[in-house]
Amino acid sequence: MNATVRHRDFFHGMFTWISGLSDAGNHGTLDDIQRFWAADGRIITCGQVKAAGIEELRKHFGIYPQQYEEVEIREPFHTYLEAGDEVVIEYDILIRGRHREGAAGDGDTGRQEFRVIAIFSVTDGRISEMRQVPGVRAGDA
Repeated sequence: MNATVRHRDFFHGMFTWISGLSDAGNHGTLDDIQRFWAADGRIITCGQVKAAGIEELRKHFGIYPQQYEEVEIREPFHTYLEAGDEVVIEYDILIRGRHREGAAGDGDTGRQEFRVIAIFSVTDGRISEMRQVPGVRAGDA
């Protein structure tokens, strides 16, 4: 496989897993965290650490079945770049809350759609860090 895209299937699998977490029947897939995330893996959103370590990642992803009716990370990605074990992905994410709170704009108050840019560091085949910034509503970009 071409070295410049050696992580692409891994990220496709991880985003597919995340997209399925809102289905309560998939709640047990939280064990997959260790398949995708390093023991000290962390998520940083807009400069703030949202989760660090497996237990915090478990809590972070564990809210999906209760909080979200739907989560869809859309493919194909807008941008996908690899430089060794650093990966940059620009993608759209659709989120629909179960309690229809936290709307990002007009219209369907339970639906949020964002364009996200995420920079991943991969260590020993797992994500050690995800730094992400949600940009604009996906339809505005």
